[in-house]
Amino acid sequence: MQRIELDHDKYSAYLNQHLVAADAGVKAFKAAADTWEGTPLQAVFEQLHRELEQSHDKVKALIERLGYDVSMTRNLVAGVAHVAGRLNPLNFTRNSDGLMTQMEFDALAAAVRAQQMMWETLVVLSDVDDRLDRAEMQAMVDLCEDQRARVVKASAETAVERFTAVPG
Repeated sequence: MQRIELDHDKYSAYLNQHLVAADAGVKAFKAAADTWEGTPLQAVFEQLHRELEQSHDKVKALIERLGYDVSMTRNLVAGVAHVAGRLNPLNFTRNSDGLMTQMEFDALAAAVRAQQMMWETLVVLSDVDDRLDRAEMQAMVDLCEDQRARVVKASAETAVERFTAVPG
């Protein structure tokens, strides 16, 4: 492995920023499960919520394993994200049949894609950082792709119903 000196300030800040985003993502997927309560999509979003919680924990553990501190600013932002997530600013009406729902689907898919980009970056960095397990990072990339596909599928399965008028 080529010996390159890492910029630990940038590296830890990057991971901490993703941890903050993961906090918000966990809350957003819980809110989506609440939006779809009583429908088959509730189980889909509850499962995604559990998986995102595990991913969040994995990012936090990675930060600590790499010897970095979990940012105190992150804790403050996480508190705000917790409150905002329960309010569900993406779909504050918790309505499952319209534009707000589509915006929520779009944001959920984008959140998973952003996390996937982090893992893809870590796959690349595994070539110069022997503390990273390339196979583990790639497994997380693959998991994110599967998660995003489930969000996209849920959106597609409900789009026609949500965007067509019901004859009255």
